[in-house]
Amino acid sequence: MLRITCLILLFLTTPTTQASKLFWGVSAISQEISLETSDGINTTSSTDDGTGFGIYADSYYQNSYRFNGTLSHISYTNFSISSLTASADYLIPINSQATIFIGATAGASTQMYSSSGVGDSAFDALYGIQLGSIMVLTDFIMLEAGYRMRFTSLETKFTGSPVTTTIDEINETYLSLVISL
Repeated sequence: MLRITCLILLFLTTPTTQASKLFWGVSAISQEISLETSDGINTTSSTDDGTGFGIYADSYYQNSYRFNGTLSHISYTNFSISSLTASADYLIPINSQATIFIGATAGASTQMYSSSGVGDSAFDALYGIQLGSIMVLTDFIMLEAGYRMRFTSLETKFTGSPVTTTIDEINETYLSLVISL
């Protein structure tokens, strides 16, 4: 986690002579998770949907690569998932206004139930792939839409209870408004 935070800070402070413009974005996120619940005897699998937001910074290199740092928070009925990730994408220009991208991401995530304390929260590494498209509206504004498939092992065991929940896959779709500085 410390390494990822240092990389994101280094990325954010890179002079413009070494990187292109710095872009800031805010995302509306729809997320679906694969959830397994076990009481030590019975295990059930299910999926759950949540919504939330993300804030991030992008930097482009040689019009072929994008580097990204993202902080997101997604709310579910009984819990929330927050993550901090760093990503690298390969850009495939379609024309001067549209670009498709595919990339990889790594970071950390945490899950916290509404009715529990910090001691009952889960924390784990997160990695995955992503793809999407970027539409340039003006020199300073872009729209981005994408899909992310991420893997983790968020295992929450409640204090004094035999119940354990495990999240192993997080899928999300998002729409972002991106602004250049």
